[in-house]
Amino acid sequence: MRILVTGADGFLGGHLADGLQQEGHEVFRSVYARAAGSDEVRVDLSLPDQLVRLPARVDAVVHAAGNVDPTRSRSVMVSANVLATKHLLAWAAQQRCRHFVHFSSVAVYGALALGEERDEHTPRLGRVLGLPYMRTKAHAEHLVEQSGVPYTLLRPPAVLGAGDAVVSRGFLDALGPGGLPMLPGASRERRVSLACVEGLVQIVRLLLTYGPLYAPLHAVDLELTFGELAAAYARVLGREFQYVPTSWAQALRLRNEVGLAWLIASSRFGQHYRCDRLVSKLGYRSQLSLDSAIQSGLSGLQGAKLGLF
Repeated sequence: MRILVTGADGFLGGHLADGLQQEGHEVFRSVYARAAGSDEVRVDLSLPDQLVRLPARVDAVVHAAGNVDPTRSRSVMVSANVLATKHLLAWAAQQRCRHFVHFSSVAVYGALALGEERDEHTPRLGRVLGLPYMRTKAHAEHLVEQSGVPYTLLRPPAVLGAGDAVVSRGFLDALGPGGLPMLPGASRERRVSLACVEGLVQIVRLLLTYGPLYAPLHAVDLELTFGELAAAYARVLGREFQYVPTSWAQALRLRNEVGLAWLIASSRFGQHYRCDRLVSKLGYRSQLSLDSAIQSGLSGLQGAKLGLF
């Protein structure tokens, strides 16, 4: 199958492009933040006149390009997450693309991204309430739904893998002398869900075989308690740790430290997403090892802070 993967210079897009190519697909890659390699094209998807650089006659698009950095302005988020998706959908329609796999996020739920037992019917409050990232991802989903292009919306939670700058970054910073910050009412029994880049490749592969779902799908590999996850990171890192009471004021000061913010929110509210549809539609049940996923997530992080993609 001829597949265009956008955002191939990013954390998720790079893994997806490599994985799909290894599966035997003919993969074309678009990049933005660096010069294009021999099998890539550099294009700003927010500028419609640049899409003529994309390859013709693709069977599917895996749209993983976007911006997740909470410190960036609203205009940057709109350009990267909304305008880029709008223009790519128009191009895909002209190409008569058979499947547009759109990488969205559980952030479309807005404040309801926090909690347990969320399913794909959870209200998409992010479109009207929430941070710019939440709003732009929810708006992009709406554009996909209204485009007329055959589609599937993938909503992964936080993703583990080589280059993970959220969960692994947070535990690497917290599992030390400072300890794991815990807000009042937090509990190590809160449930969390995670995706792994290797699992996402397999989910996309299954989707390309199954065909468009015309619906959102939680892409989940791991479901466990926050305490189990913390203990696993400590075991892999060979560190002892403690839970440290943290005030709301202290937590707010850490809101731009994305990894620590994820830890604090998860232990207080949980971030757990049901994956019944994933199992019933695609028959997917992850066989990935938690320790292996953590080791992959930590690779390349120790000794250096990585930027978000």
